[in-house]
Amino acid sequence: MKGKGGMPRMYGPVENRVYVSNLPWNIAWQELKDHMKTVGDVVYADLFTEAGRSRGCALVSFRSPEDAQRAVMELHDTDLGGRKIIVREDRVDQSTPSKECRVYVGNLSWQATWRDLKDHCRAVGEVRRADVAGDLDGNPKGYGIVEFASPEEAQAAVEQLTGTDLLGREIFVREDREDNKSSAASRGASSYGGYGYNEQGPYTKVFVGNLPYSVTWQQLKDEMRQVGEVQHVELFTENAEPHGRSKGCAVVEFATFGAAKRAVQYLHDTMLQGRYMYVREYYEGARREGWDAGRQFPKFRVKATEAQ
Repeated sequence: MKGKGGMPRMYGPVENRVYVSNLPWNIAWQELKDHMKTVGDVVYADLFTEAGRSRGCALVSFRSPEDAQRAVMELHDTDLGGRKIIVREDRVDQSTPSKECRVYVGNLSWQATWRDLKDHCRAVGEVRRADVAGDLDGNPKGYGIVEFASPEEAQAAVEQLTGTDLLGREIFVREDREDNKSSAASRGASSYGGYGYNEQGPYTKVFVGNLPYSVTWQQLKDEMRQVGEVQHVELFTENAEPHGRSKGCAVVEFATFGAAKRAVQYLHDTMLQGRYMYVREYYEGARREGWDAGRQFPKFRVKATEAQ
């Protein structure tokens, strides 16, 4: 059973689940399940999808944590459909990754998207997130931030990807030198993805942007609850009036840190009523920086058929 927006169902305890990435786009869930059950009893295997197309990653739940660990030990870097897959424990309920897992990528082509950047960087390891920065009008700034699953993979990117060609330009890669919270502030709202992790500890609120103006709080709540219990949804409106025109952004509060983190990891850049949602951690300073008021909000991708 798949959640809305191509989000796999969170089935069973986290210690029984593994996250599989670098999958071929044409692999079906049954092929993945058959591959994974060579090490244990698979309860389910479900792909992340976007508009019916695989996102190249999946969640697999085993009957026991021992089987899940065997999958990590024995199936990581094995061949499936011509690609070496990455298998690791599902970490969505664990602590926020450190700065050492992130790299700064410069000299990007103006045509480069986050998918281009992610596909290029996954050659050296598991990419958890890739974002391309843009100015307040949505024009690319020529750099991006990539988060890997481990500091070792981030270091490999620095050593192996600097000077490689991406869409006709030689990129350079270095360690990300910005602190978590100050990173969001200094890069501003123009940094897609933001990495606005809260240095003060686990968070339960997320900021959701690029929403269709017609989306109601109930529709947004239904969309977000696929990753966990939603306690409150606040849509921002003109002049803060209860029935005013939506500004296309909101703050969603979850019951747990794990649910909020899953929203950032799994629902960012997924589609809701024809627009790609922007989901990141919300911290109280965001209100002062103008995120929730929409004053510095960047323009995002929409479906080519959409007209507003």
